[in-house]
Amino acid sequence: MKKLKNHYNQVKDDFAKNDIKLPQNTGGKDLYRRELDCLLINSLVAKQREECPEEAYDFVRGVFFEGSELYPTSGFREKDHIQISIINPNCIKAFFKLRKEDKKYKLF
Repeated sequence: MKKLKNHYNQVKDDFAKNDIKLPQNTGGKDLYRRELDCLLINSLVAKQREECPEEAYDFVRGVFFEGSELYPTSGFREKDHIQISIINPNCIKAFFKLRKEDKKYKLF
């Protein structure tokens, strides 16, 4: 997290020096349009790959806590989710063919 925070400060300074407006995360209280987050992750990954390819990131995972609490004092929210981005395709060892829907169970 420290790396991402430092990268944010560098990007913010670079954008300011070049008189470019930094993208913002928008989309209501959950900020579901994460344009700033996307810019920072993509540019940090590219920078790491350029500066130190042997230590480049293979994947990135983000946890998003969104929506209302499921119940008072809950650590779970209605729209919590995890996003994974595979950067190095060699991390994928196999994938499975989608199976047919089983009509005995409801769809989500």
